[in-house]
Amino acid sequence: MSSEYRMLINGELCEASTKETMQVINPANGTVVGHAPKCGSEEVNRAAEAAYKAAPAWAEKSPTDKAAIFFKMAELLRKHREEWAKLETMQYGGPIFKTMNFDMVFDAEHFEFMAGVGRAVTGKSLPVGPQALSMTIRQPLGVVGLITPWNFPLVTAISKITPALMMGNTAVVKPASCAPLTVLKLGELAIEAGFPPGVLNIVSGPGASAGEAIVNHPYISKINFTGDSETGKRILALASAAVKPVACELGGKNAFIVMPDADMKAAVEGAVWGGFFNSGQNCGASSRYLIHDSVYDEFAEKFVEATKQLRVGDPLNPETMVGPVAYKGHRDGIERFVERAKKSDAKLLLGGERPETPETKNGYFVAPTIFGDCDPKSEIMQEEVFGPVVALAKFKTPEEAVAIANDSRFGLCASIWTRDIRQGLVMTKQLKVGTVWLNQHLSIVFECPWGGCKESGHSKENSIMVLDEYSMMKNVWIDLVGTPATPWEGKFD
Repeated sequence: MSSEYRMLINGELCEASTKETMQVINPANGTVVGHAPKCGSEEVNRAAEAAYKAAPAWAEKSPTDKAAIFFKMAELLRKHREEWAKLETMQYGGPIFKTMNFDMVFDAEHFEFMAGVGRAVTGKSLPVGPQALSMTIRQPLGVVGLITPWNFPLVTAISKITPALMMGNTAVVKPASCAPLTVLKLGELAIEAGFPPGVLNIVSGPGASAGEAIVNHPYISKINFTGDSETGKRILALASAAVKPVACELGGKNAFIVMPDADMKAAVEGAVWGGFFNSGQNCGASSRYLIHDSVYDEFAEKFVEATKQLRVGDPLNPETMVGPVAYKGHRDGIERFVERAKKSDAKLLLGGERPETPETKNGYFVAPTIFGDCDPKSEIMQEEVFGPVVALAKFKTPEEAVAIANDSRFGLCASIWTRDIRQGLVMTKQLKVGTVWLNQHLSIVFECPWGGCKESGHSKENSIMVLDEYSMMKNVWIDLVGTPATPWEGKFD
């Protein structure tokens, strides 16, 4: 596996014009995984120009022809599944059981899914009377800028690339600086699969230079960003100067509500999965646990015992369930959250320290940590930690549970655990979030839309509906009577 990676611009793999590179560090042991080009505005400009020139021809390519390239991409991703899963694990620490069995499977299948639904895009005819026919058609926007995060590097990039390109747009993609390698390698497959030059361009570099250059570039018609809320606000502010649309999928502080009649075994299993999958580095993670006071003690005890069973360590070990967090600065920030919570009135039930084993001593690991008896308004219950740190609080009534869940600047998702489906559906309607699961957490599939409200963003990923994010609806009016129907008809004879 090469340690030098290149960008894709106008169908060619290339270095940064300055020859500068960025080190990508394995968070499990601090070693260098590879070097990515460190580009700036010059490379973004080249990529945007290439995408702009390629856009008209790509927009006219038939959905069937686009789909053929997508199916080839899926085939190539399956061919490289093991190699790429290992690289994904090494660059950001996601356990190999996840990158092999979720990420790489999703990546290939998403190309196939969009190849299918992209051929089902239709317009509508509108009833405007006998004098005319009115209809809508959907057309591509042109060039889109796609800025992706580090916690699901390839999955998130592909979930944006596939609808954007299938809808007929061209794209400039910028992966996260600390985990760009698999997205850069996607450029190699794009050439092999037969994407025309300029249709897909991939550049790597810091957000402050490459990212802002993408947002500001006049050839780029829309930005789609996944990441933290503060960066999202910065992008929205920059784009507003050009009245450029921005789709944002941002942070979350998601409620996990356990009602008194819940299946306790299932709820505990869901709590462990929801809280510690991908080391809690997941915008949909269940980080606020709202437990009915009649079952609080039972749930807390079983949750702690189940969490103790998780293997923390080398993410390349198939038995590891919790790997490192993505980089040193992130680990340090999580530890500051933990230390402040220790000084609050919350009760530390598990973890709270840096794991010290031969497998973890040189990496950026955080032990799975659970705080109990938390004040719903405390920092640990309100702010996104984005790591394996969760908080428990009590409630007495369904109304109180909904009020606590909604008392957040975020609105991404929530789950309700109850055997009373009627009660669950009533609460579902009241929760101000984009996704609600009943007796499940973190079921995210590409057939279903994903996205939230409030400071969690306002766009959708996945499903056939995501094609709307990458298209413009145009109304077409066709006169059927031969003369314009106007208030002054006949006055100019």
